[in-house]
Amino acid sequence: MNDPKTVVLNSVLTPEIAEKTLERLAINLPLIPNEEGLTKLYHEWCRNIPFDNFWKRLKFYDKEFSNQDQINANQFFEIWLKHGLGGTCWTTANAMCELLKYLGFDARIITGSMGDMGITNHGSLLVSFSNGKEYIIDTSILNEQPIKIDGEGIENPVHPIQLIHDSETTKIVFEHSTKRESMPCAINKNIISREQITEFYVTSIQNSLFNDCVYIRKNNEGIVHSIVGVTYYTKTGDTLEKRELSEKERKEVLVDIMGLSTEIVAHISKTNLFDIPQESILINLTKY
Repeated sequence: MNDPKTVVLNSVLTPEIAEKTLERLAINLPLIPNEEGLTKLYHEWCRNIPFDNFWKRLKFYDKEFSNQDQINANQFFEIWLKHGLGGTCWTTANAMCELLKYLGFDARIITGSMGDMGITNHGSLLVSFSNGKEYIIDTSILNEQPIKIDGEGIENPVHPIQLIHDSETTKIVFEHSTKRESMPCAINKNIISREQITEFYVTSIQNSLFNDCVYIRKNNEGIVHSIVGVTYYTKTGDTLEKRELSEKERKEVLVDIMGLSTEIVAHISKTNLFDIPQESILINLTKY
């Protein structure tokens, strides 16, 4: 298991990895680091990079596919480019932060409390502009549109966002990807060090909501696809559907819908990652 002292947080993307990533995201360069450019980049991220816990759980169960570490932004994108895997909040936020910086944006990682639990258990991003406007970019919520931090929210039938402001935090209220019920996430605009990021990341490997069963979510036009455990959910502005997947169907969805490589799906299939615990907090939280 990783120790914070041994984790290397690479803070600079190489031009080679950055350019391959932007090409795969269909981002034409130069991308002007303004609000329009931010919207384009975040939209393409949400449509192409899943939120999933596969790499993390492979590490947790000592079933690693390779020794690459997703908290290294270059390695995160190498894994995605080759195998289609995303990650959970700390790894995706760090990778997005470095991509934003590469493109000239003023971006930094900020902390949050998913579920508004009063503890730091979430990493998000704050992007600031010279005109004073600030936007939250969240690589876990994946709502496809930057969230203006002093705004009221975003009306979207698939990805609705409500903001609640108090003196210390901004609460993002968003819908689960698997049902119509909402979840709050309290965001703090605090500055955290590279050492703190690695500590939060390592803690999340050992203790996280996303450790007890498989979770993967990916957006397409007007629809969200999710697998929690062995249940496949699809959600649009009007419909909610779910069904249990056989092993064959699961492999097909992972490759054809989620965009994972056949190589990584074959590796995952040889592990016990799809075993369902007797009590799963994640399944109980997401089911409808």
